[in-house]
Amino acid sequence: MRLVPYRGLEVDKSVNEVFSMMDEFFNNSLTQSERKNGFRLDVLENDKEYIIEGELPGVQRENIQIDFENNLLKISVEQKNEESVEEKNYVHRERKIFSMERVLKFKDINSEAIEAKLEQGILTVKLPKQEIIDTKTKIEIQ
Repeated sequence: MRLVPYRGLEVDKSVNEVFSMMDEFFNNSLTQSERKNGFRLDVLENDKEYIIEGELPGVQRENIQIDFENNLLKISVEQKNEESVEEKNYVHRERKIFSMERVLKFKDINSEAIEAKLEQGILTVKLPKQEIIDTKTKIEIQ
C-alpha cells in the first residue's frame, strides 16, 4: 500500500476565482485589499503626456513619495495612524501602520517637467513625453 500526501481539496480554478472576487468585493478597503496588492491606478495617454491617477483616500501628502529614475516611476505610501480615547480608568488605543508601493515603467519622459498633486484622495501625476527627434537618414547606394 502506498501513502499519498494530502494536498487539500483540489477545487476547480473558476470556483477559486469566484471566492477571490467575493473576498475583494466584501473586503474592499485600503487597509486590506490594496495593502497587499498596492493602491489602484489608472494610466491615461495622450499625444503630450501620460497621466496617472491613484486612489489614496485618507493618505496625507507628506506620507507619499514619488521618484522617477531609470525610466521607472515609483509611488510609495507609508501611513501611520494612532487613535487614543480615554474614558474614566480605561484607555483605548489603536494603531494602524501600512506601506504600499507601485512601480511603472515609461520611456521617453521629460523627467524635469513631471508634476504631481493630491486632491480629495486622488493622486494625479503628469509625465510629459520627451520630443523624439527623428535621426533617420536615407543613404544612397552608389
